[in-house]
Amino acid sequence: MIRRGSIALLWLVCSGVALPADVGPVSLTVPEGFEGPATNQEAGGLTAAWIKRPVGTAGGTLLQISTVDMGSSLDGLAPDQRVEATEHYLLEFVKGVAQKREGFALGAIDTVTLAGQPAARVRWTGRVGDAPAIGIMYCVIVGHTLVNFRTQDEGSDITPAMYTAITAIEGVRTR
Repeated sequence: MIRRGSIALLWLVCSGVALPADVGPVSLTVPEGFEGPATNQEAGGLTAAWIKRPVGTAGGTLLQISTVDMGSSLDGLAPDQRVEATEHYLLEFVKGVAQKREGFALGAIDTVTLAGQPAARVRWTGRVGDAPAIGIMYCVIVGHTLVNFRTQDEGSDITPAMYTAITAIEGVRTR
């Protein structure tokens, strides 16, 4: 016998509605249509990733969160130092993406606010094989944790699925 609560849960899972996800010290609403998460935990870090796949393709739009607990090394940072630190660590995270792209180009770093904290954001472009790729990456410090957000897709322009990922990232909250 199926209970009423089970039917509601089944409806939520099958309908593809946006659901909250907690990763490290943050929570965000994963947009409708993004499948996952695939997770990886290593070297004091945690990564969770979701993909929105267009019908009939192997690729898709990535939404990824990576966290690294930095311990007490971030204690006592003044607000301007927190901004500098987010920019520094953002560039460290971007290096990993740049190594896997041909023709990698980085835009200007913007200062934004995520979860009430100063954060850094950058847009990049490059190629994966012959295909153009584009991405947006963010970095914010929450307590002792570096939090890196990333969305990327094929093409030269930000896609509609990337815009939904960006909205989710910019709506992140602390837990």
